[in-house]
Amino acid sequence: MKLFKKTPLSAGVSCGLALLAVSTGALASSAGTDLNLSTKARAGAMAGAAYTMPQEPSAAVFGNPATLTQFKGINFNFGATLMGLANAEQQQQTTIAGVGTFTNKSHSDANNYVLPDLGITLQVSPNLVIGTGLEVDSGIGADYRDDPISLFGGALAPLTGVQTAVPLLVEVISFSANLAAAYQVNEQLSVGASATIGFGLAQLGTSGPTDGLDELNMALQSASQLPPGSTTLSDFGGTTSSVHDIGFGASLGATYLVQEGIMLSATVKSPLSYNYNNIIHANQTAVPAVHGHDGYQDLTIQNPTEVIFGIALDNVIMPGLLVEADAIWKNWSDAQTFEDVYEDQWILNFGAQYQAGDWTYRAGYSYAQDVLSDKPNNTLGGLDGLGTIPLGDTAFSAISYDVIELVQTTLVPILWKHTVTAGIGYQITDAVSVDGYISYAFAETESRNPATLDGIATLLAGSTVTTEYKTNLDAEMLAGVGINIALP
Repeated sequence: MKLFKKTPLSAGVSCGLALLAVSTGALASSAGTDLNLSTKARAGAMAGAAYTMPQEPSAAVFGNPATLTQFKGINFNFGATLMGLANAEQQQQTTIAGVGTFTNKSHSDANNYVLPDLGITLQVSPNLVIGTGLEVDSGIGADYRDDPISLFGGALAPLTGVQTAVPLLVEVISFSANLAAAYQVNEQLSVGASATIGFGLAQLGTSGPTDGLDELNMALQSASQLPPGSTTLSDFGGTTSSVHDIGFGASLGATYLVQEGIMLSATVKSPLSYNYNNIIHANQTAVPAVHGHDGYQDLTIQNPTEVIFGIALDNVIMPGLLVEADAIWKNWSDAQTFEDVYEDQWILNFGAQYQAGDWTYRAGYSYAQDVLSDKPNNTLGGLDGLGTIPLGDTAFSAISYDVIELVQTTLVPILWKHTVTAGIGYQITDAVSVDGYISYAFAETESRNPATLDGIATLLAGSTVTTEYKTNLDAEMLAGVGINIALP
């Protein structure tokens, strides 16, 4: 994952970054699984609005590479952000007409991450600037091992004798190392490009045994919904393991100075793909259509293509005030695996910075469109099954849609829409400054109704069954600090 010569210093920094990032938690943001520029000490304080006039080297290296020409001389920044989630709860509630309502609440144990950030820029000539850096660019985490998901909120326990329990788990982390360069064509126009090497870690599926599916299987056979002797929807053990891969991506960018203090920008960021081999297992007896001779399946996870437009006003509204607005379009509908659960998304970031002597004050606001698709597919990344649960176009394809809706509300529910941020910086010397920020994303909820599973439960119960899967995400909070060094 290194783009520079491995000296003792660079090796130590890289190992330190990895150790900081490997921590159990709910890694995600209002930008879907991507973090964009929201976990940098200065950009984070401005709600990630840093694609036009970034204030730290790493925001230029990982944002719009053309902005590198704004960093003359030698510049270095290093920081870390604590990402915390108060609570992530998935509620399964089932109502049986004439009987009552049954509710089960599952709490995810994933709640904290520490995210590092490093950026270095070097002016090579009057018009050419290069840069490099390391960051955690995206990720997601949910852990229901200690508090498994119940398919019907406990409503079938009186009928089958056991409450269903599925210990779902996901953790995906993407580290990125960028090498970027920018050239100032003239006083108005700068262009830039960056290359990305990504290192991804992932696990997805169940960890530990399921419970209650054997009894549900027998009840379905008794109701002639499954053939005699069928093992479909029967209990199974853990299906996932930790795997990793390397991916490659690129970015292109341009900035244009309309007049003194007014700048426009455009950025295009390519997808970054990881192919995780043998990440998840399906029982070949219960899911005979599974690809591969041993039941292990590969999964490609791809970050989306991004197109970003921005405008910044520096010392235009009033002396010392910088205001920036960026619009980000994310092509989730063509991103492998995410296309099955997400839809295309617009994100609007607004940030402001005011300098008064040695002190700098920052604030921002971000709005994100809903990212969960109302019409998910019946598989996830082309998977044929999970344990004994079939996915895709099989005889159980209708059930598969319900399973993916369950995935939407347990493993990938990035729901935050509104985020406010604030930060402060202090210039210690002419070359050294320190910065800190906080970010608060407001709590959100989302629900899905598994119509096919409800139909099956209605047959078993002899009365109308209605189920709701509801995700309750509390506020997400970020707090970070960083140090910037600027040399002529």
